[in-house]
Amino acid sequence: MKKFFSDITEIEDVSDLTSITLDDLKYVKELRQRKLYLESEVDQYSISDIVHQIMQFNVDDKDIPPEERQPIRLYISSVGGKVDPGFSLIDAITMSKTPVYTINTGYEYSMGFLIGLAGHKRFTFPNAKFLLHDGSSFVYGSSGKVQDQAEFNKRAEVKIKDYVVSRTKITSKQYNAKQRIEWYMFADDAKELGVVDYIIGTDCDVDCVL
Repeated sequence: MKKFFSDITEIEDVSDLTSITLDDLKYVKELRQRKLYLESEVDQYSISDIVHQIMQFNVDDKDIPPEERQPIRLYISSVGGKVDPGFSLIDAITMSKTPVYTINTGYEYSMGFLIGLAGHKRFTFPNAKFLLHDGSSFVYGSSGKVQDQAEFNKRAEVKIKDYVVSRTKITSKQYNAKQRIEWYMFADDAKELGVVDYIIGTDCDVDCVL
């Protein structure tokens, strides 16, 4: 099992240098700073470590009042992906007593958009983009099974709509009107609709997400 070091000064034996890489040191340093990254498609592999770290930070902070805890920063550039793993991460963020800040560093599309909404504070780079649209439904099997899947998908769509409306200024009427199209937004659109709280460089300095 690879041994990790939080700082190069912890290495006492030069032979330890063969067991680590610069990427390892960068990873550990950023974990110490509570920086997490979602920079790929959303699936079980890309979110499992993020979920684990959010839970672990809450364990570490157990005896600290929530308002005094060091925030977790989740940097997002994702085209989206699978709904079930995505909502696992959403649940981890929204349940976290330690604040989780979401930062759109380039694009939050589809499931990435929904994950970004989960942040206790939500930031965006000034030229980042957003995309909200309905999900893909793959139904197959016998006619009865297809009907069951279709009914379940309808219920899932209602839950997603309720989630979006509850965390933004998007109204139910606006959501229904845009649901079947590709609804792209720039940072200023997202700010106006309550998708994000702060545009970096306009509403706050870059230091607030570092």
